[in-house]
Amino acid sequence: MGSSFWLFVGCVILVPVICDAIVKIYKASKSGPEHQGRIDDLEEQLQDAEADLEDALVRIEVLEKIVTDEKYDLKREIDGLAN
Repeated sequence: MGSSFWLFVGCVILVPVICDAIVKIYKASKSGPEHQGRIDDLEEQLQDAEADLEDALVRIEVLEKIVTDEKYDLKREIDGLAN
């Protein structure tokens, strides 16, 4: 039951995924210029999302530098003593 069972399970999972991918590729190859506008819009949205992600990563790096700065920790400790 060991390896043949897992082979069967793998086939049951992989075959539909592969077939779905083939169908999507076929449909994409048959789509005409009427879908090109939508594809261009999606590509533009993807570029905007990638730019937003890059901005967020830069901000996170700056925040990490601020939080791990020794002066920041000292200021928090001093502020904690004042309370």
